[in-house]
Formats: sequence, C-alpha cells, structure tokens
Amino acid sequence: MKKVLLLCMAVISFISTSSCSDDDNSNNGGGNNNTAGFTWRENDPNGAVNQAAAATFNTQFNTLIATAADGTTLFEINLSGSAAAAYTLSSSGANMFTYTGENPFFVAEGGTVTITSNSNNKITGTYEAFRTGNGLTRLYGTFTDVPVN
Repeated sequence: MKKVLLLCMAVISFISTSSCSDDDNSNNGGGNNNTAGFTWRENDPNGAVNQAAAATFNTQFNTLIATAADGTTLFEINLSGSAAAAYTLSSSGANMFTYTGENPFFVAEGGTVTITSNSNNKITGTYEAFRTGNGLTRLYGTFTDVPVN
C-alpha cells in the first residue's frame, strides 16, 4: 500500500513540475554529474551514466523516488531522515534501497546514501548500494537538486 501511495505521489509531483521551466544550471559539485536529476551507474563507478526522467523526495516518508519517462518507478530509496548525513543501507530496517529495473528487483544488502544538501526545497547527494550474487551487484549514483515535497 505504501508503494502504491508513493508511486501516486511521485506521478502527481512529476505532472505538477513537468510543465515548469527551471533554468538553474548552476554547477554545485554534485559528483560527476552537475545537472539536476537522478543518475546511476551499474557495477562500475566509472561506467556509462544512466539518467531517470524525473525524481522527487517526499519528506513525509523520507523517500526518494526516481521514475522512467513512462512514470514507472525505477528507484525507491527509503531513509530514516532527510538531513545532510550518511545513511547506511540494509535489506530491512529504516534505510532501504530498491531498483526495479532488474528482475528480480535489486534490493540493496548494504551501502550508503549520503545527503550533502537539503535546502531551498531541493536535495542533493550520492549513493552506493550493493548486493551479493551474479549480474548487477553494485549501483553508484547521484541525485542533484531533486525537488523536495
């Protein structure tokens, strides 16, 4: 139920902000990607950069949602807070990380999400998530000037 509610909130948030023009192209040092949005790299921190179509951070649930162009949730990152800090990931508990672009879903067993800034209704940071097994075992990425709702 929580995921359905969060997905609905992400879609509404995306629709309400997609028609707005945001010309803030400032270079804020958000890792290797200095443009607004949500990016990730698979297995290699220097590999090809992938970018989500939209992202939003919901303060009610401390959840970062990144979506594909069709509105499908790609990433759901649930944290215990929204302050600038490092949050340790696990497969259960307050700090969880899920990537739905993998079958079965990539659920992180460990890693860190680091929020470097949460101000002016925008959140910025980096993450590294990992799991054991074959195939996709590590995700690296950034979220830069993601709208906070």
